[in-house]
Amino acid sequence: MRTTLLLVALAVALSACSSGGGSGGSGETPDAVAKTTTDHAEAAVPVAVRALEGDKVKAFGQWQSCMALSWRYEVFASMTAPEGDTATQLAAVKDALVEDGWTDDTQVDDHVTLTRDDTTVDVTPSPARGPGTWVVKVQSGCADYDGDDKDVVEHDEARPIEGLTS
Repeated sequence: MRTTLLLVALAVALSACSSGGGSGGSGETPDAVAKTTTDHAEAAVPVAVRALEGDKVKAFGQWQSCMALSWRYEVFASMTAPEGDTATQLAAVKDALVEDGWTDDTQVDDHVTLTRDDTTVDVTPSPARGPGTWVVKVQSGCADYDGDDKDVVEHDEARPIEGLTS
């Protein structure tokens, strides 16, 4: 009896982690997920740049592994902004993104996290990269891929997001 329950629980857990059918858990192809995430980045990053009075923006997009079980598309942008009170700057970014339709999901200090649909935006200062440097990550949700779609996400290389780079 215990073995049967254990096998049923294992089957349920494994099916929850798998989407099957060669596409992501959302049912979208890698190209569609990358486009949606890039579109969200092209909306969110300029809002963060304006809120921080930033410049020198560099942005790249690439598929990333989610704990070696699934994949997500990520746009990684960095910028330089005038140094100031970090808490005030983070509040300005959060307020600007909330006004732009993002939902505040911030749970820890020293960065802000917001969501829209299945996309997350995270903004944080990055002093290790240099004074006044900030990082904006825009990520899709994690999804399982197989077949040709898995080949696409596993062999993806970072590419610049021209609409965001200044």
